[in-house]
Amino acid sequence: MLQFKKTLLGGIAPLLLSIALASPVIASDAHHHAHGKDHNFGAFNKDNVLLTPRGYREWVFVGAPVTPNELNDGKAAFPEFHNVYIDPTSWNHWKKTGEFRDGTVIVKELVSVGSKSAPSGNGYFAGEFNGIAAMVKDSKRFPNRPGNWAFFGFESYEAKEGAIQADEACAACHKDNAAQDMVFTQYYPVLRAAKPKK
Repeated sequence: MLQFKKTLLGGIAPLLLSIALASPVIASDAHHHAHGKDHNFGAFNKDNVLLTPRGYREWVFVGAPVTPNELNDGKAAFPEFHNVYIDPTSWNHWKKTGEFRDGTVIVKELVSVGSKSAPSGNGYFAGEFNGIAAMVKDSKRFPNRPGNWAFFGFESYEAKEGAIQADEACAACHKDNAAQDMVFTQYYPVLRAAKPKK
């Protein structure tokens, strides 16, 4: 009887341990399943203006281009780093299909160029936060916008909502120069690496 108890406990203990170790994965899967593939990260006011996205730094980071003044005759249109994030649901959709789903939210966080030297050498190093911008793909809210993408600018992270940008301000450049569906995927190797091969 004593041997049976030892054997039973010896068999149960590893099983319980494996369940405990797997529980974060199970919880994570349940969380994603509960939200569903159509979960949207963009919230809007009654005029279809995007409310300031929160928690985007916990989304998927895809890149940080920088266009410094020194390389643009002192007149760079955006003389700062652009930390770019995509919402997790759209990231998962991208990995499966290589397409940006209806409901995709991409946030661009503007960060000034700070120091231009570091122990590693000379370069461009991030300074302070300057503001944020975002683009949202939504065929129902923005059926007449190029590619169904709308662009928003925000005064600060503390702002309640953004200001929708005229097509000629943002969309025109994206339409003429972006590699795929209004998104500059040519500058985001993270997106390119995750895109499924056909």
